[in-house]
Amino acid sequence: TDHTCMMGNPLYSDDLGKMCFNPAKSYYIGWYNTGGIVEVNPDTTNTWSGTLMGVGEWGGNPGAYPVVVKIETGANNDYYVGFNRAAGANAENDEADNEVTIIETGNNGLSYSQSFLKAHLLVGEQYTINNWKSTGRNLVITVDSITISSTPGTAYVRIELEGAPTPAPVTPPPTPAP
Repeated sequence: TDHTCMMGNPLYSDDLGKMCFNPAKSYYIGWYNTGGIVEVNPDTTNTWSGTLMGVGEWGGNPGAYPVVVKIETGANNDYYVGFNRAAGANAENDEADNEVTIIETGNNGLSYSQSFLKAHLLVGEQYTINNWKSTGRNLVITVDSITISSTPGTAYVRIELEGAPTPAPVTPPPTPAP
């Protein structure tokens, strides 16, 4: 269950609470298309790092920082990273206040699909997608800092495709008999 998002309906009512949508749903509804969304393809860019802001403070700072990072998998299911800042229209969310959230959803985020909370991270924590696209490499999402003492509150995040693929071991040919 994803209680970081109004569509997860953690308050069991449409008329309660100040909650926004998780990063996948924010991508889908398209409210932040002008400067609020970054798309990362680890197949072409091994590393992305940057500052995210929460959707609850977007109104006063549109375009200051992105609110959603879409990680393109090349398949139907993609990952979405956002800062679940507990402020403004998102002040009363029910889970992962002031943490970075990682959401997975289908349909390339372009039409309705159930979303799944994969992780919520604090400073220094990581989420690893092992064996990214069967390459033998891991995709690691790391939170380097979170600042909530300023407006907008921000989170600095790194997304890295680690290491080179491990080659298969080479077995030397047998030594010929004398």
